[in-house]
Amino acid sequence: MKASLGSVVLGLCIAAGTSVATRPALAQSPAAGAVGLPASSTSAPNAGAPRSDGRGADDRDTAGRSADARTTGGIASNRAAPDPDAELMREAERLLATGRADEAWRMLEAESARFAGHPDFDYLLGLAAIDSGRPGQAIFALERVLIARPGFLPARAEIARAFYMVREYENARREFTSVAAQRIPEQARQTIGRYLDAIQRGGGARARFSMYVEVEGGFDSNANFGSRSGDWLLADGTAVTPLPVSRPRPSGLLGAALGMSASGPVSERVEWLIGARAAAQLYPNTPDFTQLQADLSGGLSFREGCHRYTALALLQHLQLDGGAFRNATGGALQWQCEFDSRTLVGASAQAYRFDFPGADLRDARRAALGLNAARVLDTPRRPIVVGAATFGREDSRTGFDSLSHDFLNLRAGIVARIAPKWQASVSVGWERREFDEAEPLFGVVREDRQTELRVELERQIGENTSLIPQIVHTRNESTLAPNDFRRMLAVVQIRHRF
Repeated sequence: MKASLGSVVLGLCIAAGTSVATRPALAQSPAAGAVGLPASSTSAPNAGAPRSDGRGADDRDTAGRSADARTTGGIASNRAAPDPDAELMREAERLLATGRADEAWRMLEAESARFAGHPDFDYLLGLAAIDSGRPGQAIFALERVLIARPGFLPARAEIARAFYMVREYENARREFTSVAAQRIPEQARQTIGRYLDAIQRGGGARARFSMYVEVEGGFDSNANFGSRSGDWLLADGTAVTPLPVSRPRPSGLLGAALGMSASGPVSERVEWLIGARAAAQLYPNTPDFTQLQADLSGGLSFREGCHRYTALALLQHLQLDGGAFRNATGGALQWQCEFDSRTLVGASAQAYRFDFPGADLRDARRAALGLNAARVLDTPRRPIVVGAATFGREDSRTGFDSLSHDFLNLRAGIVARIAPKWQASVSVGWERREFDEAEPLFGVVREDRQTELRVELERQIGENTSLIPQIVHTRNESTLAPNDFRRMLAVVQIRHRF
């Protein structure tokens, strides 16, 4: 479970808007292996385990650090940390030596609230983070080592490797060059030379790929978003009773999804991105609401210092009850900057065209702007607090102003590790939609106030497998009776990452 600032904030942006982007993998280890400096170097921590080549970071890795981040102190401050338990350190060394870096990472990360800030612990944590594909987290840990022991060359070589993995080539070049200027073994010097050659060629020109599959099951109290009102009043004053199909229809649900992301370098600072996802949801009690959805995104990303600029083209196809329901095409521009190891801010602009086959009067175009931020709190469990605001407009393309509206979406949440293998997140969202003209059949101008509460847990049950129970409560208060509804969704997912 690797919750990074960037992925949490991006998740909020997608939830607040209609983006179908899939965040690409951010890093992959270089062709060369570990630098291999001896652990007996100046002020060396106790760890000296053999290294395995790190795997590519998945879509939750942290990236985008500023060039001077090493001097800011990282998540843990300079406060003294207690000596780590000797048995813990020996077990971590054993796991690293046998290539079980992910287990070592999870074990050490669970104890980081107590021992972060102790160089021996942070060095092992950094090694485990790199070898398990978490270079962003490795940078945080190794920064703390170098603050305490600036002359410890293995940590400087490893943070250079982590910078390389997140494509911060200038930082990597600086650190590798600093290490190469010292008296080091010839094999380590040759390895550093291969890194520097790869940086000169634009980072080694290696593409990265990740994929996940998930299945889910649960219960939906209102699968059709049915009205909670049993009496509707039409514009001419006629009171009508809605048909059963318009009232809440509870149902069990089964679902499956497959997603992938890929990226690769175009130049030293530019990379291409591709993401895709296919998902299906089946409602046994309401089969006419069975959904199939396909998303595709692609674009380019440019990095300059702490800044990351991304431009994406987006496509989405949604089927309902076996027929095409909606097609969306559009694009998004995103900016993020991780100012320091605990703070990230970002902004986005999105534009979409919606087409409803067989229901052309609903065709629309949508534009949105968004702001987001995240902060890691300096408390024992280091929770991530996030917030996002999105506002914009959706216009009918067929002249039905009763469907055109302005919207504002606010969302806030917190993510924290609550036990060694458990992570929890809670988020609250609120959206206001105000329409331009009265709905002809009901004679009222529609105004919506929608509130959503989401509680999610994640339990690591295997090397790359998680069990994710979640509950989502939605309440939409609307002046238009058919759109006034309440919904409770309880789902358990199993997700496996490749």
